[in-house]
Amino acid sequence: MSRSSSSRPGWLAYYDELVGAWSRRAGSRHDAEDAAHDAIEDLLKADDSVAKRARSYLFQATGHRLIDRWRRQARAEHIPLDELGENEQPALTDPESPVRAARLADDLARVLAELPPKCREAFVLNRIEGWTQAEVARHMGLSKNMIERYVMRAIQYARDRMHQHTP
Repeated sequence: MSRSSSSRPGWLAYYDELVGAWSRRAGSRHDAEDAAHDAIEDLLKADDSVAKRARSYLFQATGHRLIDRWRRQARAEHIPLDELGENEQPALTDPESPVRAARLADDLARVLAELPPKCREAFVLNRIEGWTQAEVARHMGLSKNMIERYVMRAIQYARDRMHQHTP
């Protein structure tokens, strides 16, 4: 449905277009509707400056919510190695693998300890514990943008420092 032919007022004029577009991208009308409803709820709580940009806001916010949903669904359940059956254990062909893995973990822990506390906490919660950036932001009482900056800063710092240690 095009925007100009809609007789619905305000953001309702964009609803069918929004859900249709994201249903095709997400492959699921249900997921698209859920994400759109979350975005609409936020729009209704927002100030007038956001409401004036309703169409672009709804498309962008719905996309972000779908990405968050996909990331949550993609998280694999963590099962400790000692709880796996003998036939489910990963096979180690190189006897030095555990030593290299332990050194790498130690190096990473050392590099993360060099980060400022908030930057380290954001990185650990997001990248190691698997929290979404929105969850980390709520937990730390910061904006999602600030969490994104902290995580990116930590990734870049860790990458640079780990390359310095690599022969």
